[in-house]
Amino acid sequence: DSVGSPGFMGRHFNLVLDGNGSPHIGYFDGANYDLKYARWDGSAWQIQTVDSAGHVGRWNSLALDSAGHPHISYHDGSEELKYAYWDGSAWQIQTVDSAGDVGWFSALSMSNAGRPHISYRDNTNEDLKYARWDGAAWQIQAVDSVGDVGQYISHGLGSDGYPHISYYD
Repeated sequence: DSVGSPGFMGRHFNLVLDGNGSPHIGYFDGANYDLKYARWDGSAWQIQTVDSAGHVGRWNSLALDSAGHPHISYHDGSEELKYAYWDGSAWQIQTVDSAGDVGWFSALSMSNAGRPHISYRDNTNEDLKYARWDGAAWQIQAVDSVGDVGQYISHGLGSDGYPHISYYD
């Protein structure tokens, strides 16, 4: 089955399966420049617009929390790293980092405590950065700033809660 309407939909997407094996997809709607979220309910795709404020949704990464709610990190057209999550009734959106052109190639993981961890590229400085929500604020640090680094990121959290990041150097 196709997800979304016809048009430029095939770039910047992320797929995860929930505990029942049902697919969830975060994607960039290139026809409308929006961030969209789709989930298969067993008989049809349920599609929501997550963010439509400007040119948003490239380099998105999707994760589900323990309740099955989606969380998405993505690049905003105003050159910011954004984070959106479904609170059970509406999408909540936060700016994570706005220091330069940031948020490229974002990779998102959820901790066992339900807190987001995001690895991403700072394109202005060509660095790999890491952000985590500590329960009150985003904690951001540079991981690698030697040379042109931080593209094509993959990210996961170990059983100890520490991030493991692979990326193009």
